[in-house]
Amino acid sequence: MRAGTLSRAMSSTAGSTAAKDGGANCGKVNESSTTAMEYKQQHPRQLRRLPRVDAGPSAAEQAVSNILYNTPIAPKLQTERHILDCLAQDEPGVLSRVTGVMAARGFNIDTLVASKTEVPGLSRMTLVLKGPAIVMEQAKKQLEDLVPIWAVLDYSHTRIIERESLLVKVSIVTPEDIEMGGTLSDRAFLDSQDRLSALRQYADLFKGEILDVAQNTAVVSLNAKGDRIDAFLKLVRPFGILEAVRSGIMAMPRSGDVTMFESEQSAPQVSINHDNAPDLSNLPPS
Repeated sequence: MRAGTLSRAMSSTAGSTAAKDGGANCGKVNESSTTAMEYKQQHPRQLRRLPRVDAGPSAAEQAVSNILYNTPIAPKLQTERHILDCLAQDEPGVLSRVTGVMAARGFNIDTLVASKTEVPGLSRMTLVLKGPAIVMEQAKKQLEDLVPIWAVLDYSHTRIIERESLLVKVSIVTPEDIEMGGTLSDRAFLDSQDRLSALRQYADLFKGEILDVAQNTAVVSLNAKGDRIDAFLKLVRPFGILEAVRSGIMAMPRSGDVTMFESEQSAPQVSINHDNAPDLSNLPPS
């Protein structure tokens, strides 16, 4: 009896001492496991959330904008001026087939000159057009596959001679100078001669010539490159251009660097084999 009473007294004393220490540190101490489980359920442990990246619509839009900004722009196809010379059989329908191939490829033909050559049955077509170089290579191969086409020559990057022909009808009088009945007064006639003289000087500067002169008009012929013809038309525009017709570009490659004198040609190098050369000491005296 004494032993049991003593043990209970010691346990109660230890419990009171622990309660005092626990009260100072953590307030209240649960004395049973059931009470501890209830406390955990009533006071769940709060975990700290980790930082995260917002992947909402605004972030995706910003990412796409950065990608588009940093991606280099694709190079555009350069549009170049091409000059093609087609040697074809002189038969009906060849010209329409050639222009059909160019139209199917999306080329805009600036000028086209087709004529016969010095060889019977052979015609020559010179086309000037603009377009990408890659597409031009495909168009050239397709032209060469046509049965009437003998060959397709590309003069785009070749030293060539190109010419255009121009016929332009220019007015040498003003509407105020023309009287009733289409006649000119003496003063208007003198003014027209001054204009004709100025037109003749322009034609001489561009190596052209006046082919026809009437009371009110004059016709000038000019054979030059395309840019010189454009410049001449700008000069005579104040006179008043009544009609103008110009041909397309006619092209021919320049001659190669051919030496005219035989002395200017480099002599071939001759190699001498000294092993097979004769011994001069065994030759008879001269």
